[in-house]
Amino acid sequence: MTMTPEQIELVRKSFDGLWPVRRKLAKLFYSRFFELAPESRRLFPDSMEKQNLKLMDALAAMVGALDQREMFQAIIMHSARQHAQFGATPSQFAAFGEALMWGLQQQFGPAFTPELREAWSTLYETIQCKMAGTRGA
Repeated sequence: MTMTPEQIELVRKSFDGLWPVRRKLAKLFYSRFFELAPESRRLFPDSMEKQNLKLMDALAAMVGALDQREMFQAIIMHSARQHAQFGATPSQFAAFGEALMWGLQQQFGPAFTPELREAWSTLYETIQCKMAGTRGA
């Protein structure tokens, strides 16, 4: 799945707007993720503060590399290897995507337009497909 230049711009602008509230978004995301995939909780530390920052830093790296294909793929491959070591499953990736969309909806409210939702969904589908394809690499 390929993002259009317009989708890349939508994701970038919206992510820039999220950066000041990244800790809140990460907390929202993980609370929802653990509701959807409770078995995942054991894969994470008790204190989630560092993990919250890791999540947002990883998203920042991916968003920042959206128009740099090789860099974008390298970031995803690195992330895929890490998740494979932790034993992440396809159902957890699906729950992750659902929790991400939910968290974005909570954060943006009415500003989370169908176009913005589509752009973020396309980004996550792209990442998920590439990660699934590189997990054994």
